[in-house]
Parts: sequence; structure tokens; C-alpha cells
Amino acid sequence: MAAATEREKAEKKRLQAFLGEILRVGAIKGFQYFTLYLRGREELLCSIINELKPEAGVPLSTHICTEKSSDLPLNKSEKQGSSLMLSIGTQQRLSGLAHMNIGLPPASPSDKEITPVSSDQTLFLIAGYARYNCPYVWIRSHHHRLVNLTHASSADKDNPLKLNATNNWGREEVHLWDILAELVHLCTVPAPRNPFAVDLVYFQQLPLADQVTSTGAMVWLLQQVLKRSGNKEYTGKVFEDLHDVTKLHFHSLQQWAREKMPQQQQQQQRAPGQQQQRAPGQQQQRAPGQQQQQRAPGPGYRPGVQRGPTAVYGY
Repeated sequence: MAAATEREKAEKKRLQAFLGEILRVGAIKGFQYFTLYLRGREELLCSIINELKPEAGVPLSTHICTEKSSDLPLNKSEKQGSSLMLSIGTQQRLSGLAHMNIGLPPASPSDKEITPVSSDQTLFLIAGYARYNCPYVWIRSHHHRLVNLTHASSADKDNPLKLNATNNWGREEVHLWDILAELVHLCTVPAPRNPFAVDLVYFQQLPLADQVTSTGAMVWLLQQVLKRSGNKEYTGKVFEDLHDVTKLHFHSLQQWAREKMPQQQQQQQRAPGQQQQRAPGQQQQRAPGQQQQQRAPGPGYRPGVQRGPTAVYGY
């Protein structure tokens, strides 16, 4: 009983840490392949592009993931015949509500999704519901792209996805960015080499104050990806983007400080004039030295004679 209680507390603590990552990461913008929308404390929407388009003068092969990795989604060539979504039996076993025929549905069905999404993107819901005690991911739009690919039934569109990150939740350390990387490899065709590729143009077009805060948030996230995700195939590319974003962050910070410096100087110049203006009847404050000179003379005082330490202290 005690061991089960301790295990339950540890699982809840892990889920709370994951929800904290949702709150911190959900407001970060500036990625090339996906956009995040924070919706409540337990839910995060992720819109991912469907196809990787080549840039002008840049070969598409430079952005494509060419290496095989165990971190790729379960719907790749190794398991084309299996469903991308968890079966009803598996859901009922995980939820513990098999006697009620309840699996792992999201808080609202995808048919009632109100978040707008363009035709060239797919919307996913990442949630860490307390009643499941584990994060899951659901498809919220364009189900036919993935359902047809895996030969799954269209009635299963509100079933959670079968991802390596969520499957390993109870055995390994899993973070939100691990799920994001797997979703990008799952959705975008061809799979990009760096799922966290940064859109520097987005930051450069922001107002200066927003550029400082947005680049600072992105620097923090890329540092977390490098520190906690281990040695992944995209680690080198993430490090390159971290270098560029950090450089842009300090450049914008210096520029912002130079613009704010004259304003602070003007405020400091106006301050002495404001101190000289006092209300009627208010006595002017004197410096400590002036106050000491106007004190009443003590015993033994003689004008024009400087008193030494012997006369004052008696030694």
C-alpha cells in the first residue's frame, strides 16, 4: 500500500512538471514547421505544416531527415500495417474503465474543434489530463492524411496517437519537446532534419521590446532541448539555431538599452528641478554638513579657534 502511494505521488509530480512545460513553452513563437496555441492549463494545440517546401536557392535535401532513428513515429516504414492510434482495448486497459467501455477520449471531440487551421497544416492536441495521469496526443484536423496512411477506421479519429514519447512515459524521462519533435516527423513530408528550426525573419520583424523577450524565451527553450533531450540527430542543428538566436537576442537587447538610455538621462536631468520646487511653508532640507554648522555652540567654544581631539575627547 505504501509503495503504491509513493508511486502515485511520483506520477502526479511528473505530470505536474509536464504541465509546467506546457505553460512555459505554449507561448513561444518563431518556429518554421509548427505553431503553438496555449489552451488552458492542461491543453496545448500544435499546428504543423504538411509538406516541406524548398527555399529559394537552398536545396531541399539540406532540410530533410535522411538517417533512420528509433525516435521516429510508429507509422514509418517499419509499421505501415499497424494503426497509428491506440486501439479501444488498449485505451480501456490504460484508463481502468473497461467495465464502462470508456477509453481515453479528449475533453472535447474533434468535430467541435473551433481553432482555425489552414488546409496545408494539421492540428494536434497535446494534453496532460489529471484523470489519465499521463500525457496523450489527439489529431484535431485533416485526419485523412494519417488515418488513410495507416488503414485505421475513421471512427477512431478521437483515439489518442500511438507515439514513442507517450508510450515511454512510465519508463523514461519524457518532455514536451520530445513529443513536438515526434509530431513534426510524423506530420511533415518529407520529415525535416531539425524539427525545431527557427524562423529568424519572424523575430527580426517584431518591435524591439517584443524581439528582446521573444528571442530570450526561444533561447531558453533551445537550451532545454539540448540539455534534456540527449544526443539526437537534430542536436547539431539546434545548436546552430541557438547560436543565431542568442546573437540576435543580445543585439536587440543592446539596441533597446541604447534607446532607453536618453530617456533615463532626461528623467535624471528633470529630477533636480523638481526637488527645488517645494510647497509653501515647507522648510528647505539642508545637507548634513550645513546642519552641523548651524548648531548651537557648546561649552568652551571660541570663535576662530579650531578644537582638536584633546579638547573634544579628552586625550
